[in-house]
Amino acid sequence: MLYPTLHPILPLILSVALCSGPVAAQVRPIEVLVTIVKDKVVALPGGGSPVEEALGVNERIVTTAAKGPAGFAQTSRRLLGFSSALHRWTEVQLEVEEHVEHHQTLPRLVIVQTNRRIHGFQESRGHWFSEALGPNETVTQLRGRGHVMVVVTSERALAISAFTGGFFWVRLSPNELVQSIDQSNDAAVVRTTARQLAFRSQTGLWTEMR
Repeated sequence: MLYPTLHPILPLILSVALCSGPVAAQVRPIEVLVTIVKDKVVALPGGGSPVEEALGVNERIVTTAAKGPAGFAQTSRRLLGFSSALHRWTEVQLEVEEHVEHHQTLPRLVIVQTNRRIHGFQESRGHWFSEALGPNETVTQLRGRGHVMVVVTSERALAISAFTGGFFWVRLSPNELVQSIDQSNDAAVVRTTARQLAFRSQTGLWTEMR
């Protein structure tokens, strides 16, 4: 009986074909560009059509930012967050006499600190969460990395995750001072003069480490 002879080049062709399949393919990260066109703020994601958000009468753009799939725009009246995952803009209105003091954009989170509230935007959900500051509460630190943002105020330690809903906070005692903040992409440890507080992106809870 005769058996077919495998050509010497065929194993190489098969190897290349297998390596070029979905398993070996590298997924390119999505990056969005935020730009202004006349009276509109426009998000240009890596794929699909541009997504426009019209500005109101006398509404002006203050600043824009983008990181990976997340986009951000601050106007004179509102905050706008763009989700590449959902292909849409989402807004939160600024209150009267509410002024933005600081903002930070990560690929999955946007955080905005004002004189009255802390706002967090989750790119995957296309949703804003807001947390009011107390009458005498002031923000002292704002740190973000990966999937977690941490905010330290004169009264609390707050965190928001890209995976869980809303802000989670723990109250600090009157004489408790924050000494340092350590972060990875999915966890943060806040060291104070009295304890160590840990927050993880998947659980959405503060725990005290003993």
